[in-house]
Amino acid sequence: MPVYSHSRISCFEQCPLKYKLKYIEKIRPEIEQSVEAFLGSMVHTCLEKLYRDLRFQKIITLEELLAFYNEQWEKNWNTAILMVRKDYAPENFRKMGESYIRSYYKKHHPFDSSRTVGLEQRINIDLNDDGKFRLRGVIDRLACRDGGTYEIHDYKTGSSLPPKKYLEEDRQLPLYAIAVKRDYPNAESIKLVWHFLPFGQDVTVEKTEEELENLRIKTVESIRKIESSRKFPSRTSKLCDWCEFRPMCPEWAHVAKTETMSLAGFMKEPGVKLVNRYVELMEKKGEVESEIGKLKGLIFQFSKDKGVNVVAGSGHDAKIWRAEKLKFPGRDEEGRRELEEFLKKSGLWKDVSSLDAFLLSKTMENPPWPEELAKAVEKFGRKEMIERIYLRKKDGPGD
Repeated sequence: MPVYSHSRISCFEQCPLKYKLKYIEKIRPEIEQSVEAFLGSMVHTCLEKLYRDLRFQKIITLEELLAFYNEQWEKNWNTAILMVRKDYAPENFRKMGESYIRSYYKKHHPFDSSRTVGLEQRINIDLNDDGKFRLRGVIDRLACRDGGTYEIHDYKTGSSLPPKKYLEEDRQLPLYAIAVKRDYPNAESIKLVWHFLPFGQDVTVEKTEEELENLRIKTVESIRKIESSRKFPSRTSKLCDWCEFRPMCPEWAHVAKTETMSLAGFMKEPGVKLVNRYVELMEKKGEVESEIGKLKGLIFQFSKDKGVNVVAGSGHDAKIWRAEKLKFPGRDEEGRRELEEFLKKSGLWKDVSSLDAFLLSKTMENPPWPEELAKAVEKFGRKEMIERIYLRKKDGPGD
């Protein structure tokens, strides 16, 4: 059985295809890290040193800490790091990290509000106590105070400050709390502390035993859903721009390929030419219906040949939607009478008494009937592939 983590479960929820590529096929992408992730790792390394030195009764100065940060940045920076925001240079991000460290240091100095128990502390949880649903994670900093209060600290370098309600529904730190309660029997209470470094704000949340138990159950259900999945479709979101698997995703592969082309090469690329012509014709649709139909067929074929769902153009990208649907016989078509008789004998007639063929097809996508009956009804239909093109406007070529 695989060992799960909050990030692994979140990956599936974000995009099942990314989950498949990363955890099932174990593909190592060309782009290993975004600059935002690199910034976060450098800041984490720096704060880890701060508290490790404190364990040895050494309070590192702010100047020493910043020097260490810049040394680590220089040592670990590489050209494979992804820069999504083209208006900013690596130096901008390095300076952001400096400001986060400076702000945290000044706010928490002399760092004696609690005692550090562990840094980058690994935890393991057996969610069902049977070895089937195991989960692991890493706590940025685990600390304790007098009276049996433990604190799970997490450093955030993202550009957004979520409302407290969002954090109250967070899964990661409460799962860590389950492990801390098990590993430290003297823990009377556990505080979850998020440090939002760009904003200089700390947010603290406590969870009840009931809330932690409900989370444990929901997490087991999430893992069951992953393990029962047979299809791993791509799911687009604003996070796609930072995805390391973008060049091999059918939603973005063609777009990513054209982004690195010269303008001359871009305008000659076969898919780009098809989409540009399609956009041109769609703007005067009434005059050129037949040519639009031919172009749609060519774009469908191009997307199949290249294994992509989005074909790039100059001012627009063409998003191809495909779905296999069951089509049942209409009122005067062959097989209609047999279908009606079968539904009546099976007691399903009340569900589709008007027998709208389209409605029956929609019902079959999530039938309210026993599986064997649904399969029997399915035999009366024929599978038909539906294809559509949706144009998605973009800022410009090669951006």
